Amino acid sequence: MPAVVTLILFVVIAGAATIIVAWALLTALLPRMNRWGATDAEVVRSLPGDDLVVQPRIQTNRAITLNASPAEVWPWLAQIGYKRAGWYSYDFIHRMLRVAGSVDDPRASASRIIPELQDLKVGDSIKIAPQLVFEVVAIEPQRMIMLYAGVDTSTGEKLEPSKSMPEQYLKTSWVWLLEEVDSSSSRLLVRWPDEEEEEVKVAWVVKMQAEHVPGHLDDIRRARQVHGV
Repeated sequence: MPAVVTLILFVVIAGAATIIVAWALLTALLPRMNRWGATDAEVVRSLPGDDLVVQPRIQTNRAITLNASPAEVWPWLAQIGYKRAGWYSYDFIHRMLRVAGSVDDPRASASRIIPELQDLKVGDSIKIAPQLVFEVVAIEPQRMIMLYAGVDTSTGEKLEPSKSMPEQYLKTSWVWLLEEVDSSSSRLLVRWPDEEEEEVKVAWVVKMQAEHVPGHLDDIRRARQVHGV
């Protein structure tokens, strides 16, 4: 067998083995990542926005206690987002995914409170990536931000929460709830339920990646967002 053919076969087999191992690890870690930091009570408790996605196929719950009051944490939450303040996270990963950057630095998250991004209100859009947009559907300053995204994956049409869903769709919400523990600390809970057919989700994600993002690590990003605030 020619050396070049042997090398190609080795690369293909090694690559396949790597994918299998990575998938096995992800499958093993996913249940833990889907509730990173959240207690049993927090996973099952009702949160604002639960009525937006009532039958989620998968739901992530993240939580962390912060050594800062809600008033101190809030300005950082209010400005989060792609090309806003960024994600306060692994900027090198976001650069690879082309979702990095802030108004201060196209390659990194902001390291300051940005006054012009503090007036977040219902109806505003927060981008997760160039073509992935959530809408602010409810907000309570120093307590809660509720985001929603719905799309007809066959047409790309935006879907309102109250609209009946077509055959192929994605429907998701993203809720950030900030609660006071005492005068100098707070508890941050983040819930992200997804409602869709898995085949539709995979096809839509692949399409968006091919057009706009060279891959994605949502679970890593969401976990780091909570633990990196």
